[in-house]
Amino acid sequence: MNLTAYTDYLIHWLENKRQELYQMDAYTLGVSGGVDSAVCAHLLARTGAPVHALMLPAAVSSETDQSDAEAVLASAGLGGATISIAPLYDLAMQQLAPVLNPDPERVNVLRGNLMARLRMILLYTTAQSHRAIVVGTDNAAEIYTGYYTKYGDGGADVLPLAALRKEQVYELARHLGVPERVVNKAPSAGLWAGQTDEDEMGVSYRELDAFLRGEAVSMDAEKTIAWWHERSRHKRMLPPVPPAPDAL
Repeated sequence: MNLTAYTDYLIHWLENKRQELYQMDAYTLGVSGGVDSAVCAHLLARTGAPVHALMLPAAVSSETDQSDAEAVLASAGLGGATISIAPLYDLAMQQLAPVLNPDPERVNVLRGNLMARLRMILLYTTAQSHRAIVVGTDNAAEIYTGYYTKYGDGGADVLPLAALRKEQVYELARHLGVPERVVNKAPSAGLWAGQTDEDEMGVSYRELDAFLRGEAVSMDAEKTIAWWHERSRHKRMLPPVPPAPDAL
């Protein structure tokens, strides 16, 4: 990958989508302290357009993630606001308690998905107030496996990293000057304490990247990747609609 050329391409691509497709004035980005949002922050900073960056920690978020997010913004030359989603999460769970399954499957995922969807609401509300578009941070591995929350972090107006394998995101991060401490940390969606992407998926990004390059991977990895891809098919399609009555 020609890093300089692709960086320039993404900057122009982002500006084209903002100005021509959406006809908006700015960008809104959630900055988590991870490498994907860090790369997006650096790309957006280079567009020269206004960027409204939000750090949206939950009660389970670590202080390290918060300080890493602040370091990312500083390295990109951007400002940002920190808004805790903890009160919103607590209120939502309290209000929903009478209707929730008392023994839901994968309770940590249920709670984490609520956090991701609350963040989406705050990002879109902020974006609308500034005539901005919401920038998503999902990469090619996450999109193929569906490793994102439907209508949560998967809700965005543009996905500039969608064609990049995780290894390419790291290459671009170093090229753009993302802090090494962010590049070197274990990838995590931050949905619960101690959670990491690779532990939850049961497959490493190294194996995922090899698969996406069309290379052979272990049988276990291939089965795991196929399982994630198939079960998340609904995330990559528009909601089905029936034909109009006149068409029957």
